[in-house]
Amino acid sequence: MSRCGSLALALVVLWVAAVARGDEAADKLAAQKKQAEANWIAVEAGDVVSLETSHLLICAPKSAEKNLKEVGIHLEKYYAEAAKALGYDAKKLPWTGKLTVYLLPEKEHFQAFVRRVEKRRLVSGETSSHAVEGDAPHAVAGPSQSKDEFSAEVQAGQQIGAAMVQLKAGAKVPLPDWLLTGFGRATTYHVSPQDKAVLADRKIARDALAKKRTAKAVYTETADADEMPALSGALADLLAYGPGASKFSEFLAGFKPKENVEKMTTEQAFDAAGLKADRLESAWKTWVVNPK
Repeated sequence: MSRCGSLALALVVLWVAAVARGDEAADKLAAQKKQAEANWIAVEAGDVVSLETSHLLICAPKSAEKNLKEVGIHLEKYYAEAAKALGYDAKKLPWTGKLTVYLLPEKEHFQAFVRRVEKRRLVSGETSSHAVEGDAPHAVAGPSQSKDEFSAEVQAGQQIGAAMVQLKAGAKVPLPDWLLTGFGRATTYHVSPQDKAVLADRKIARDALAKKRTAKAVYTETADADEMPALSGALADLLAYGPGASKFSEFLAGFKPKENVEKMTTEQAFDAAGLKADRLESAWKTWVVNPK
């Protein structure tokens, strides 16, 4: 076969492979849309309106239709910030198809989603969650418990971040709650740095530092429950978006279980990334006061 013939054959093979990948992605997205519709019906949340963005399939109540495009733009910012921190690029997306994002109108609908779709028991005070195993990964949020907390839309964005960090580590790799919660909140800090709830989080962290709260109290999850979400956000911000960013991928890799060890501790993950506890505490004190 001539050189030109070989080149033509190679191009045909590449074209056929690209078409096959495109068909597979289209089939996966169609299945995800069908599953999203079934899940919405299962929680009896009324009429649904949906929006497909570059990386997300958003489902919301019909009453949210007017502002749904703006919501989609805002949630895509979460994807962009988290992808940058986690080292994703256009050729290595976290999921096949789209991540389905459910914005549920009432607390009861979120509770029903947890029971009927995620098939687990509700955690006290929980208003948002995510799941990444299987063919239909999702993030879901219901109304916040008070007007001073993050809105359902922001909570959904945080769960997008949590889903992405979980997938970066591995869908089945056990990550600590402080890291999942913290990475989502830290992503909010960069998407909406002047949001009132973000500024409130920053103040809680500074006040806690003044009370001699340590980074170790965060990653051992022994900090005060009222302070823990904001402190988790501050520590994850330091590690993923701040001075620790260059080691963050190695840190996540450190949670991968080893032979005869089902769950690695945060301290073990720090060791795997070459992060020293004393230096972390020093960086933590500086970062909480001036997170730049």
